[in-house]
Amino acid sequence: MKAIRIHAYGGVENLHYDDVLRPEPQAGQVLVRVHAAGVNPFAKRRLCLIDWKIREGYFKQMLDLPLPVIIGEDIAGVVAAVGSGVTTLYPGQDVYGIADLQLSGAYAEYALGYAEAIAPKPHGKLVLQVPH
Repeated sequence: MKAIRIHAYGGVENLHYDDVLRPEPQAGQVLVRVHAAGVNPFAKRRLCLIDWKIREGYFKQMLDLPLPVIIGEDIAGVVAAVGSGVTTLYPGQDVYGIADLQLSGAYAEYALGYAEAIAPKPHGKLVLQVPH
């Protein structure tokens, strides 16, 4: 599969479009065929992990990611496979959620996440109303 990985911490010149092996889900994990991946320029969630800060190495002591690594967390796509013990999701299901950086980041054709961090896409149309 194709993936964007960082081989060394630093600027955008360290992003590489690589051929890598497709990961296989283990117990409790879900393999998602990625249709969309979020690129996060702003603070988010618990650790305020910002993709460019991960790329530049600001979190390398905290995260201890082995290089080269696929970064990115936010994904939307279709379940390709599930590991043992996963009963809430099934292959072919439209989903969104969070890829686990320790397993496989989002900037790839396929990403791994834990079942509790992946949710079924809601059915029907979603309407977002923005106040004026």
